[in-house]
Amino acid sequence: MNNGLLDIQRILAGRTFKRIAGRVDLIRSTTSTNDYIWSAAADDAAHDPTDGHVVFAEFQSAGRGRMGRSWHSPTGASVMFSILLIESADTPTPPAEALGLIAGIAAASAINDVTGLTARIAWPNDIVVGHRKLGGVLIESRMIETGRRAYALGIGVNCLQHRTHFPDEFRPRATSIDLESTRPVDRESIAAALLLSLDAWLAEPLRWEPSTLKAAFLQHATPLGCDIELRFQGHTYTGQVIDIDPSAALVVQLRDGTRRLFPAAATSIVHHLYPSSGGGG
Repeated sequence: MNNGLLDIQRILAGRTFKRIAGRVDLIRSTTSTNDYIWSAAADDAAHDPTDGHVVFAEFQSAGRGRMGRSWHSPTGASVMFSILLIESADTPTPPAEALGLIAGIAAASAINDVTGLTARIAWPNDIVVGHRKLGGVLIESRMIETGRRAYALGIGVNCLQHRTHFPDEFRPRATSIDLESTRPVDRESIAAALLLSLDAWLAEPLRWEPSTLKAAFLQHATPLGCDIELRFQGHTYTGQVIDIDPSAALVVQLRDGTRRLFPAAATSIVHHLYPSSGGGG
């Protein structure tokens, strides 16, 4: 495994960004990149925080996913970063539910372009190859001291991990680009593709229109029609996925025949059974 630091200059060289990456930091270790970006926003409050600020980390001591789940990665094995997005009249930002879809679409398409894999989005924001998790997205929102709404958009992608790098409980359902692709793994190329893909989406509000967003999500998502078991408001439900609502809700036909929407922010997937004819890999 290459434990060398990411080369930020190589990631940015010759590339033009419209919305993000005006400021890019690389740190060796932090609790999580989202924590770091919030701390930086607070420190910059007197001078105005930088919209589009990107921070990469080589190691996270308390990396996390949705609903408090842990994110594990050895030093130098992943591409892990967060972006600070600040709403203003000059820089509109999609709402959190749309931002999660956008991040998943951008991440899956970038990974596929660079690696030749067929990575897909497992609702709401896991990136998978086949039935194994390759990466994930975490969106957090809060008001900052300038009185504006801000978002921390965090993405982690497993790049150089081997099976033994994953904890025992995650090993059957986790993977990395090195495990899946026959191409050499170039973390800088992957990082650059992720930033460019995200920037293209974030800089063009017309692409946030619900029908456009839904079509792009379904193009990159695991197939509809799979059986699913999920947890919502303390209850467990089982049924078949029949659609995705543009508000980032999953439309499920339950076993009793009724249809119900499950919002991403409050729903967790217990078990995802892909149909034998597909499944994203």
